Amino acid sequence: MKQRIGSIQKHPLVKNSLLYVLTDAVNKAVPFLLLPLLTHYLLPADYGIVANYNVYVNFLAIFIGISVQSIISVNFYKLEKAEIGKYIFNIFFVITTTLTTCALVIFLFNKQIEDFLSVSQIFVVSGLAIGLSQVLSSISLIIWRLEERPLAFGGYQISQTICDVGISLILIIMFNMGWRGRLIGIGTSSVIYGCISIFLLWKRGYLSAFYNKSYIMEIFGFCLPLVPHALSIWARAGSDRLIVSKLAGVSASGIYAAGFQFGLLISFLTLAFNNAYAPFVYKSLSISDERILESKKQKLVKFTYLYIVALLGLTFVASLASNFAIDNFLSTKYADAKMYVGWALFSQAFQGIYLMYASFIFFVKRSGSLAIVTFVCSSLQVALSYYLVRTIGPIGAAYSNFAISVLNSLIVMVLSAKVYPMPWLNFRMIFAR
Repeated sequence: MKQRIGSIQKHPLVKNSLLYVLTDAVNKAVPFLLLPLLTHYLLPADYGIVANYNVYVNFLAIFIGISVQSIISVNFYKLEKAEIGKYIFNIFFVITTTLTTCALVIFLFNKQIEDFLSVSQIFVVSGLAIGLSQVLSSISLIIWRLEERPLAFGGYQISQTICDVGISLILIIMFNMGWRGRLIGIGTSSVIYGCISIFLLWKRGYLSAFYNKSYIMEIFGFCLPLVPHALSIWARAGSDRLIVSKLAGVSASGIYAAGFQFGLLISFLTLAFNNAYAPFVYKSLSISDERILESKKQKLVKFTYLYIVALLGLTFVASLASNFAIDNFLSTKYADAKMYVGWALFSQAFQGIYLMYASFIFFVKRSGSLAIVTFVCSSLQVALSYYLVRTIGPIGAAYSNFAISVLNSLIVMVLSAKVYPMPWLNFRMIFAR
């Protein structure tokens, strides 16, 4: 038993996962610990504006970035470093095209967006720069993840979060700028680190000027089908806030967003683990020896089931602890946020289960099939959220978020087994010692 525990502790997946969890915990803990302070200085309506603006920026980032990180992940182990540098240069060419398209749409519908978000034109246009900067940062982050360098990955994230929070607190507390100070903090830190990302990519040899039409076609062909997939994730994480804001008011949206902020307790664990798990899956399934490959598959199946059980148990404990935190640390103006916490946590838990199975689908480049499933689920969530919020109030959005998260994870489980067979139903193997 000691030998098995020792071997598990030394396993690269475990070591990297722990480092990702630790660094991501610090990164996510900062805005989470900032929540009591923000609820003190910002009214629910102000917090709602900030939450809606974040949803808007994330929406833009989907269309600007079109999930280029995914194709970098798939090709990273197949191409030489110099070729990866050329590939990323052509990714930048693609991003320039998508950014220009998004800018045209924003300028056409600028007034409508201003009215919906309750912000001025400068913030609407600035969303383009913030979204672009987030995409640039994500490219550096995915490279570090694939290189299995969690310390660099975490250091970049943590320093950006500190920059973001530091600027925001100065503007909110010292200059009394309210929600505007928070948006300026988000935007300034994003742009600074977007520029740093470009410099680091060039410095580390991951950016080489070389136009390649076939690369551009491959990037568009692989990534465009992922836009509906990314939109589905956005819908589960953000469209409900916009619906609550539209139907129940910005203040209700602020309280709802504060409650769902507790979902970070689970999402940081699942995302941090996936940062280490996805490259491990790609490496394991790339083995050519059939006997070794079969053994790897069995271990992946066992681990997946163990992970699901542990994740759901941890989520239950976190839901109990979160209620205590709201009662004792948040402003009384946000007391109603308690009703959303459990739904937020379990929604994120099933999102974590979904990520485990999605890795197998990405490995075989069946992004189109995944996009169809997730887009349908996304559409269902938007429709269900709208109906339930109109019928029973903001809590309906929480019900919808949880229900669709469960449905999406179950369908992706089935899709994963179809596109890449694994011994998921070999229970004799699963329970073997």
